[in-house]
Parts: sequence; structure tokens; C-alpha cells
Amino acid sequence: MTPPADGPQLFECETCGGIGIGDNRPECCSEPMTATEIEETAVSEPSLETLLKTVFDMSGTELDICLCVMEGGELTVAALAEQIGYDRSVVARHLNHLAAFGVVEKRRRIRPAGGHVYVYTPQPPEVVRERLRGAFLSWVRLATAQLDDLQREKVEAIADAETDERQWTVFQEQ
Repeated sequence: MTPPADGPQLFECETCGGIGIGDNRPECCSEPMTATEIEETAVSEPSLETLLKTVFDMSGTELDICLCVMEGGELTVAALAEQIGYDRSVVARHLNHLAAFGVVEKRRRIRPAGGHVYVYTPQPPEVVRERLRGAFLSWVRLATAQLDDLQREKVEAIADAETDERQWTVFQEQ
């Protein structure tokens, strides 16, 4: 997997090992970070569907709903459900998830005849990109912390071992 040449780069701090992603060379520990070398790895490029599911817990259905709102402008759950042929509860659940990300705006509108309805309006594409990018970077930070914890736990378990017993168990499905 080779990232695009004009996209953001990955940087690493030579002092503390911190990482940074961006278009400009960030600083850490009062020094400019070093761009990492692109190496061929066994990691394959994720599809858009895999990325959305893994990082944002967004299904293909939710992506379809998001794109419909982006194209259709202001919509209610009922109007969108009728337009795309999904059950209203499915549409409402996905729209609420998209609203939580800030990809669509959810507003309550009072009906002239009484009652209310929620309308969903798309955010501008640049706002959507920024919100998804921010959520992705948060996910990367959390994933990196998980990997750091795994390494630290493994090293600590091996260092603390005063027996010949294995400190780590490999779990396999039968």
C-alpha cells in the first residue's frame, strides 16, 4: 500500500517516539519531527467500506443514507425512508449516528397542525471531511495507545517472570 504523494505524511519524534500526521512538518519536544520512510508492508489498503466500518462503525447502508441526504438536502426520516425503500427505524438510527458525528444537522421542526418532526440537513462537504478526519485522528491516537499498552504489558510480563512457565497464552478458535 502506497499512500498518495500529495496526501498527509507520517512523522515521528526522534526524542519521545511520538507520531504526527499532517501536510506540514510538525514539532515535538521543541524539535521538528522526522518524516517516516514509506515501507512496503503486509498491510493492504482498506476499502472505503472497511474504513468506514472499522473506524466509524458505519455500514454500507449508513453510507447510502448519508449520500442521499448530501444530494437531497433537507429531509425527514419518513421522506428519506420512502425515497430509498428502507424501514423508518433503520433510517432514523443511521441519521442519528450521522448527526452525532456532525455529518448532518438534526433540527426539530414544529408542524403547523401540531406535533413536531425532525429534519436532517447535510453539512457542507468541507465540514464533513473535517469532522471525519478529526474522528479518524482520534481513532488513530486510541489505536496507537492500545498497541503501546500491548507491547508494555508483554515486556513487563516477561521481565517479571521468575519461572519457566509461559507468560502469554495464544488463543485459537477450535
